[in-house]
Amino acid sequence: MNLKRSFCVMLIMSLFVFLVGCSFESNKSLDFDEHQNSNYYLSQADNSTGSIKVNWQLLAIRALIKENKFSQANALLANLPLNLNAEQQKEKLLSEGEIAVKKRRKFDLNQFTLDNLTNSQLYRYYAIKLGLDINNKDINAQAHDYLQLEKYVSETEKRQLLINTWNFFRKLKSDKLGKILVDENETVLRGWVDLAYTYQNNSNKHVSQDDDTPEIIAAKSENQKQLLNQAINNWATQYPHHPANEIISILTGGKTLSVDANAKNVALLLPLNGSSRIFGETIRQGYINAINLFPQEPQQNVIVLDTTSASMDTLIQQAQEQHVELIVGPLLKNEVTKIKELAPTIPVLALNKVDSMASSANKMCFFALSPEDEAKDAAGHIYSQNKVKPLLLVPQTDLGRRVAQSFAMEWSQLSTNNSQAYVQYFGNTTTLSANMNHNIGIILAGNPILNDEVSSEGMLSTGFDAIYIYSSYDELTLIKPMLDMGANKTIGNSSTIMLYSSSKSHVANASKDFNYDMNKTEYAEIPMIVNQKDNTNNIPSNVQKDYSLMRLYAMGIDAWRLANRFNQLSSYQPNFLDGMTGKLSTTDQCEVTRTLSWQQYIYGDAKSDSKSE
Repeated sequence: MNLKRSFCVMLIMSLFVFLVGCSFESNKSLDFDEHQNSNYYLSQADNSTGSIKVNWQLLAIRALIKENKFSQANALLANLPLNLNAEQQKEKLLSEGEIAVKKRRKFDLNQFTLDNLTNSQLYRYYAIKLGLDINNKDINAQAHDYLQLEKYVSETEKRQLLINTWNFFRKLKSDKLGKILVDENETVLRGWVDLAYTYQNNSNKHVSQDDDTPEIIAAKSENQKQLLNQAINNWATQYPHHPANEIISILTGGKTLSVDANAKNVALLLPLNGSSRIFGETIRQGYINAINLFPQEPQQNVIVLDTTSASMDTLIQQAQEQHVELIVGPLLKNEVTKIKELAPTIPVLALNKVDSMASSANKMCFFALSPEDEAKDAAGHIYSQNKVKPLLLVPQTDLGRRVAQSFAMEWSQLSTNNSQAYVQYFGNTTTLSANMNHNIGIILAGNPILNDEVSSEGMLSTGFDAIYIYSSYDELTLIKPMLDMGANKTIGNSSTIMLYSSSKSHVANASKDFNYDMNKTEYAEIPMIVNQKDNTNNIPSNVQKDYSLMRLYAMGIDAWRLANRFNQLSSYQPNFLDGMTGKLSTTDQCEVTRTLSWQQYIYGDAKSDSKSE
């Protein structure tokens, strides 16, 4: 009898272990690995059967959604069996909700029973709700969604969520903040709203007066920074346990990123043959030589791959086979667009931008020497000098229009009196020379820049107090005298109209006549060129003679330093690194932007006025 009872107990125990094992296997199969792509999950599904196969299919659907492959995800969803178990049904609904948000479609959240969701499922639920509320432009609901997300976020993603939450609140104007309903017991929400007000009231860019010296301007800037720090510290005293205290250094702009803990295996993707060879080779030189400038930072195991030698998917495969942990590059815009579409499992630091900065399937940051970004920096610099009506002179090209748009968008965000930026387009050097030979000057008139296009003719305006010129050196040598001719007086110099130019027109071999004509004109430049005398020994001789190459060389150095900090890069990190190409910050889309140094031509020389350093 005892033997029989023992046998039954062993049988029940064996059955229990088997069932637990099956349950464990089922749950294990529903664990989503962020580092795997859809091909991996689809392959697993092809090699499985029954309920396990469905689990792999559901994970493949999540990966496809992450890769923005919605048609394929919908096809898989439609072919799932009808007899899903409870966990699979929840997974299916969550995927359908995520697709609805991405496609800006309606979705019924009432299909969920919140008590039956795990913490990770609740996080996805509130992420879907946030997306729906963003689509509906419901500010109050979005604010509450962020607080719900914080309850269920994993520790590894908490910091990024706090940054995203802060980005939401800091961008709201006062009238929008006032629409957020805060109950008496919602201390965390009240803290976020108060922090947004505190930041906005104490972070207005200082305005320079005409007679301000560089020392006075620097003192004003430092005083404003101290006021912001003090205001935020006062806020922190009032809210000592608020989650935003974890990112306080980001709010004050005082965060300097340390290097990542370990050295990386890096694949550097550059064009090393063909028409772009000189650009790729110069960046490669800067990247490889960076260790000589910063020997205290970790070395990298760098594999250089030529983007002209194979297709992008082949290069990615080569990187995977060599256990690469980070891809730096590619450089050309069409290649950046391609690698974004391919969504490799390896993180990417692209050396250019794409037209659509929508989030990618895996971590992807963008670092570019962009004329559009330089135009934004110019808008901030000119605005800080108390100018109210700028005129842009840009080429009549697609790039010229993008530069004008970037300047105008930044100006509209800075301007408190609704002043506008204006633009006048110019032709190529042949057209400029012909006009010059016929004594045809450039009249100081321009059209307002509105949204995505310039207003129609007949809306010309005059009376500008600042002119920003995006041009080449050869174009500027013609534009400056034509401006003087059109105005019948000297523009710039000590006149009431200040003249500003881009780094594109600053060259190493400028003539003395050019420097004299451009007297008192301010221009943007990268720190490496500004401090060239201090870096001569570290710059190849062929690069020193060409500032356009020196900017690419500096880009290579900064890319190397960014790679050493890539694991810490995230959205909205102001002035986290003093780079060779400028003070580096990141935007919400992990786009690295630069603040340049502003210089001034003084009777044949150039010196820094320290206004943006």
